[in-house]
Amino acid sequence: MIPQGLKYLLYSIAVFSSWQTTHAQNENFRQLHEKLHRVKDSSEYVKTLNSLSFFHHRNNLDSCFWYATKALEISQRLRDEKGTSYAYTNFALFYTRKRNARLAIVYNYKALQIDKALSDSGNISIDLSNLALAYRAEGNLGKAQEYEQQSLLLGSRYPELGDYKVDLINYLEYYWKDPAKSDSVKWALKELRGIAAKHPYTMEWYEARLFESMIQIKTKPFAQTEKRINELAEEAYEKGLPDESLTAYFHLKGDIMHLGYKVDTIGYAEKIFHLAKEIGDNESIMDVIPGLYAHYLPEKDWKKLALYDASIRQLATFEQSEAGKLPAVDYISYFLKEQQMQELQITNQLQQQAIMQSDLQRTSHRWLLIFLLSLLVLLLIFTAIYCLSYYASRRYAIALATLNAGITEKNTRLQAGDDFKNRLLSLIAQDFRAPIKDIIETAALWQRGTHDRKALLDSIVRVEQDSRVTLDNFDGILRWIKSQFSDFVFHPVACDITEMLPKVIDSMQADADNKGLSIDIRIPSATVVAADPDMLQFVHRTLLRQIIALTGHGGTIRIKAEPHDGETIVWMEGHPIAVTPALLGLLDLPQPEDKLMLVTGGDFMTKMGGSLQVEAAAPDTFGLVYILPSQDFLHAAHVL
Repeated sequence: MIPQGLKYLLYSIAVFSSWQTTHAQNENFRQLHEKLHRVKDSSEYVKTLNSLSFFHHRNNLDSCFWYATKALEISQRLRDEKGTSYAYTNFALFYTRKRNARLAIVYNYKALQIDKALSDSGNISIDLSNLALAYRAEGNLGKAQEYEQQSLLLGSRYPELGDYKVDLINYLEYYWKDPAKSDSVKWALKELRGIAAKHPYTMEWYEARLFESMIQIKTKPFAQTEKRINELAEEAYEKGLPDESLTAYFHLKGDIMHLGYKVDTIGYAEKIFHLAKEIGDNESIMDVIPGLYAHYLPEKDWKKLALYDASIRQLATFEQSEAGKLPAVDYISYFLKEQQMQELQITNQLQQQAIMQSDLQRTSHRWLLIFLLSLLVLLLIFTAIYCLSYYASRRYAIALATLNAGITEKNTRLQAGDDFKNRLLSLIAQDFRAPIKDIIETAALWQRGTHDRKALLDSIVRVEQDSRVTLDNFDGILRWIKSQFSDFVFHPVACDITEMLPKVIDSMQADADNKGLSIDIRIPSATVVAADPDMLQFVHRTLLRQIIALTGHGGTIRIKAEPHDGETIVWMEGHPIAVTPALLGLLDLPQPEDKLMLVTGGDFMTKMGGSLQVEAAAPDTFGLVYILPSQDFLHAAHVL
């Protein structure tokens, strides 16, 4: 692979071609000197000096530096910003050849600052590309990749810029072997081919075909690829582009061999050596001489060894002479210091005026300072007072909120306790009143004595039934009390309504008969819900008792059930009702304890995952409806 320093120099030729009137490689030195005599002390004169500096950067560094210095001196005097930027770029080339990448970066950056101030997109793109190459030569890959991306982005917006194709070539050179960037490499190659198609047999035209061959080396026979690259190298040499021939041979010598293909590296190294001597490319000569010397020394080929020895001596002599040819005077610093002196004189005059004004304003400034300090002290005092008041109010608000929360919590607990006691008393009064009354009446009957055997048996049966109802009611009350505790956990089981309701109806049949009520049950067989059986029976007794109490004499009580979306809906309706519909709609039942009983039944339904509602289907019909999950829901819960 071509060394990075060499790559930077080769591609710089194409980069600066957009800055000049014609390409540097084809510029006629004599024509430049004739033009220099025709134009004097003008922007065109500065441009010609810069062109001559660029012309000499490959073969005479002294002349390159001298012309760049003159161009910088005149451009600064004429305030020619473009000429100054061009001169800085030539200084960057000079220091690049001197292998001083740090100074090259400094001057490239100065050129970039000027071009940004001029909003010159073309030159900005060139400066970014140069900075990327200089940072890569220095070894700072992070900065190099940052400027590469900026230059590519700007170049894609203005593809007519001369350095866009060079940025694409550089991108291919750096990443064509990286599998992670295969898509980006294909894109860059496509862009380069599109630009090169407009200018055949140019640098970018040959570079596009070289990289196309290198990328396809894994899909085509190696001999075919090697032949194609050699043909491109010979054709480029014939077209006057020896640098492209050198690039092709470096690909064959370095890149292909590293990919695992057998290549005649010595043969290609000799081609590089002779071609580099022809064009004066010392870096390429130094790159291949060690390998050639190590190859021919064991064979004792003295003729070739002498040729290489002579080249090494020549290069060593050139390096020694170049090392001492750096200018003794830093002209750039000289001109910059001169400009700084002018600015210093102006600054001194301004300072004298400032001193005179400061004497007049010193007293007023002193009083102003005292006033500001006093104001600051007052502000600090006010801020302290405000902060103390704020924090005191915050503490008071927090304490008040805590007190209110405690009072609210206590009220809630007291209200809950009152509700619990009221419901408990209502249950006891409602559920135990009738059975105990029957027992008392039966006891009085026995005390009076009777000889009617049937009446005696009926009273014994009624006492037995009342005792059973009392026991059931007491058990329901205890269960309701337990359900009010916070640690209560509901465990649903399968409850068959068709088996449970007849038991409740039997226990209240006497009350219904006393009012001449008929009970019509329309429940499908095996209607099963997920509930607690004791809670559900309590709800059944409560609802049926309310329906019996609210239904008029000789009326009908209908009990029906219907499944719906995983739930079972059970209706208990009485017809005709003995109270007004308005009272029913608001649950304003005849007795307050009746309303509490329904609320208690609603608690049980809520615990079991259901609900209890009042329904008035017709003006003279009253119904109580409860909804519970069906047995299918219980099975689904077990599966989950």
